Amino acid sequence: MIKSQKSRKEKSVKSTVTIASVTTVAIIAFSTLLVLFAGPSNTMTAYGEQTDTINATKIVNASKDKVWNIISNVDKNPDYWPISIVKNINKIDNTVEREVTVPAPPFMDNKAHQIITIIPEQFTIIENQTQGAVTGVKTISLLQAEDDTNKTEVSIVWNLDMSKIPGLGKGFAKDGISNSVDGALNKIANASK
Repeated sequence: MIKSQKSRKEKSVKSTVTIASVTTVAIIAFSTLLVLFAGPSNTMTAYGEQTDTINATKIVNASKDKVWNIISNVDKNPDYWPISIVKNINKIDNTVEREVTVPAPPFMDNKAHQIITIIPEQFTIIENQTQGAVTGVKTISLLQAEDDTNKTEVSIVWNLDMSKIPGLGKGFAKDGISNSVDGALNKIANASK
């Protein structure tokens, strides 16, 4: 009698484990299908990457070569941008890797890591900020005005990832960055005179 009770208990435990495993798999499968067909919930998207773009252009009264000489000297960035170069880590050909301090929201680290690629044949500079309160890629490019060789269009497109900044601060951060872009364009225009 003890042997048959033991056998029944073992079968009962095995069937309970099997039911639990099947139930778990079914819940996971149902949840996955729900997300695929209904889309993620608002709670899930609230923690997603927050990307924004700043797009600005200014016509500068100078030749493209003159403006290029100003913007391609990335060691002079603090003359135009609100940064301080802490340390150049590596310089190889037209690529600079460096650590800088940048304006940051209160209680956030103001240290940032940048990799800058200078592309002279395209009159373009690509600055990839890989660490810091705000990360993203800033592209500065020059175009000669069609009708005047002494006018250059300076274009800045900055794709931002502000996901580390708390929700209430994102608007202030974007406004601050947008103002720094406008300020840099004005300083570049003045330096080009």
